[in-house]
Amino acid sequence: MIKFIAKSEQLQKLVTSLQLTKKFYVSSLLVGEDHIGKRTLASYIMPDAPLVNGEDLQSVLDTLSRHEEIIIYNFSQISNFSLLNFDNKRVIATARYQPKDPVVDELFGYIYHLDPLRMRPEDAEALAGVFLQKACKTLSIEKEIAITVDHLDLSNNSKSLEKSIYKRILFADIAEEEIEQILYDFFMKYLKGDNDYKKFLPLFERPLLQAGLQKYRSQLKLAGILGINRNTLRKKVNEYGL
Repeated sequence: MIKFIAKSEQLQKLVTSLQLTKKFYVSSLLVGEDHIGKRTLASYIMPDAPLVNGEDLQSVLDTLSRHEEIIIYNFSQISNFSLLNFDNKRVIATARYQPKDPVVDELFGYIYHLDPLRMRPEDAEALAGVFLQKACKTLSIEKEIAITVDHLDLSNNSKSLEKSIYKRILFADIAEEEIEQILYDFFMKYLKGDNDYKKFLPLFERPLLQAGLQKYRSQLKLAGILGINRNTLRKKVNEYGL
């Protein structure tokens, strides 16, 4: 059975609406960015419906002729909307944007616009928990790891979210030798001369100062811990815009 997470008010209302209209021959279009859960939601509402790619119009037409329920993804890529007939069908289509063709308005009883994950922190946090559990199992990590959504990448929604969780888990358990190996590989690839020492120095200094300021909340205290002059520290903080 397909699992679907709906913690935000917007998503909960959308799920309720789709479940209500499922009882009738009504078609719905879900519009929004990639990897925000549109296709998963459609399969959650109609778990037995076949999925067909809108980029293949003939496959869409063939599937419509054989099934009462159908899920069409990449709907905006359909080349000729006028060939579609949703009469006596239950269709949920997903698209990155709403096509401007007037035929589209006639095909769908409801058109929903779903926000990206960065605008739905409740859903992002719940999804992060699922990905974290999956990642720990995949990487055989038994210790408890806490991750906050604020420090995760939501730029590409669930795709970048899951990737950043794997990175965070790996970095949380990383040793000095592994950090040195990562830097070694990086420098072997990008070291080309032209004052590279000064160019790559921020790789060490910026995260060191960021972490120190976050941890100790005082430039004076951090200067003492690092063993550098307070004015030198202030200059570097300003230089890096911290």
